[in-house]
Amino acid sequence: MPDFADFDTDQDGFISEQELNAGRAKRITERAAEGRQMRNVAKAASFADIDANHDGKIDPEEFAAHQLQNRQQRP
Repeated sequence: MPDFADFDTDQDGFISEQELNAGRAKRITERAAEGRQMRNVAKAASFADIDANHDGKIDPEEFAAHQLQNRQQRP
């Protein structure tokens, strides 16, 4: 699982939609280059789904809650 800092590239303490999209694209590219299957790419949560308070940015708590939810959904 990625860390908050992996996405917060401008280090302002929040993840913007652009940072999230760029971070996801980078991870997808890296995983594809490693030969990993990309089964759940289409199921990725939208920025709005992760931004629970709808303030236009993802804070560390929202990011952690999203990761916890992902872990609980795994078999």
